[in-house]
Amino acid sequence: MSHRLQPSSFLGYLNPDRGLPYTPGAPSFSEPTLLMTLALIADGRTRDAGPLVEWALKNRNSDGSIGLNHEFSQEGLWNTSLLAITMHHLGLQTERDSAIDFILSFRSVRLKDSPEIGLDTNLVGWPWVTHTFGWVEPTSWALLSLELAGKSNHPRAVEGRRLLEDRCIPQGGWNYGNKIVFAHPLLPFWDTTALAVLALADTNPELTNANLDLLEKSVLEIRSSYSGAMACLCLARFNRKTEELRDRITIMLAEGNEGSNLAHSALALIALSPKRMLTP
Repeated sequence: MSHRLQPSSFLGYLNPDRGLPYTPGAPSFSEPTLLMTLALIADGRTRDAGPLVEWALKNRNSDGSIGLNHEFSQEGLWNTSLLAITMHHLGLQTERDSAIDFILSFRSVRLKDSPEIGLDTNLVGWPWVTHTFGWVEPTSWALLSLELAGKSNHPRAVEGRRLLEDRCIPQGGWNYGNKIVFAHPLLPFWDTTALAVLALADTNPELTNANLDLLEKSVLEIRSSYSGAMACLCLARFNRKTEELRDRITIMLAEGNEGSNLAHSALALIALSPKRMLTP
């Protein structure tokens, strides 16, 4: 791993509370802290992740969930999926199971059917915000955490995958939630598409392969470390070619500056590691 930046080099941005911010000098947040913990584990430097693990455990809620940070403990509860994945790799089974129990109880709301939006609004997934509609990304993260915990056949997981299948854009790929607006198909986002395919795993080979083909054809359009990392993780999971994408991610990391998003950098580091962190 000497050809690229190492996760430990980002610990210089550690805040006094021992968490990591999105951008240097900002408050600590769960997403960059947990993703960088996973990057350190993937790099074989679990001991170096000690301060970050301490921050995560300290900022957990009593119900096993985790929010944005201590100040916004009930906001951004989708981060609990990242917590469960991190606790899984640390071997902290009690903390992982507590997070999983919360994830299974955390539900998106159903809405009345509306032909204008073209969705099955009765399907329950996971929301960004409590008591709101389900979206592709938080549902995908929840599904990944459940699969690692051995609960991919749980009824919530089965319904969550149905929600993802329902939200796929007719021409392929996923947007954040809707697939059609005012009778016009939306454009796919490559990071969201990759995350959804990872979450579907091997449960719908036809849909998975079609979207893997779409990702492969669109690799040259990817210009951000976050989208590149998600696409790389997804293509690698299904044994598709990633060499060109990995080279581009390495360059983007090397050219990063003080304003870099540390959560995106961490995910890029995870994507460059040969060790699987988001899937079994």
